[in-house]
Amino acid sequence: MKRIKILIMGAAGRDFHNFNLLYRDNEAVEVMAFTATQIPDIDGRVYPAELAGSLYPNGIPIQDESDLETLIHDLDIEEVIFAYSDISHENVMHKASRVLAAGAHFKVLGSTPTMIKSTKPLIGIGAVRTGCGKS
Repeated sequence: MKRIKILIMGAAGRDFHNFNLLYRDNEAVEVMAFTATQIPDIDGRVYPAELAGSLYPNGIPIQDESDLETLIHDLDIEEVIFAYSDISHENVMHKASRVLAAGAHFKVLGSTPTMIKSTKPLIGIGAVRTGCGKS
């Protein structure tokens, strides 16, 4: 069975969370890379093999989002998963336009499949910016 090649766009938070919930042990997809844009010097690093699971013995590369179109082409990406939590609708749609123009599907994951059911009482914390500790 051919695995669907995907790229996850994110900011080193929700993207990793979504990967761990939906893609880590999913043999139907192959996560080719994560992109980064908001955290300095994260591009060029690797999401560690210890966290990535058995399907990714070398980890998963983290690439600069400015190379998005090149990554889609060079890695033969079929789907780009959008995994930011704090940008405007207009900015999301600009990113979607770049992805679609490069020939890949643009996907936004819903809240239900990306939530972890708590077995303990919890307190909800709201914040509007990356780095505020909302994770």
